[in-house]
Amino acid sequence: MPDTNDLWPENIADSNLVTPITVLKEQAALLGEKTRQLVKGEVVTQTTGNLFVHYFYIAAPTLNYKFELFTLSHGVNFYPLVMRYLNDTISLPSESAFKDKLKEIFAAPHTLNVVHSILAQVRS
Repeated sequence: MPDTNDLWPENIADSNLVTPITVLKEQAALLGEKTRQLVKGEVVTQTTGNLFVHYFYIAAPTLNYKFELFTLSHGVNFYPLVMRYLNDTISLPSESAFKDKLKEIFAAPHTLNVVHSILAQVRS
């Protein structure tokens, strides 16, 4: 067989990177578990040019309703990523800063109010 002139390194497919969307999907699933699937997190991703844009929704499937909590955008290298939340735009330089911000947002009175209000609608 002729030489294929493979110039790629052997370990090109080795990766242990955690993408922002992986973190978001994990958290979305956990919200569903905590509310017995009455309220769920939902993540929708779009690509625009060289950007990945992720929308995080709090959703009530039985009501066909969803509330946009925040939006993230990043390039192919993930960080820094830009988050839009409550009319603020924040640049987050690392995975740890991103997770810290998510923890803050999920515990915020605004988020709790949204989840509790949606739960009340679902239960009525």
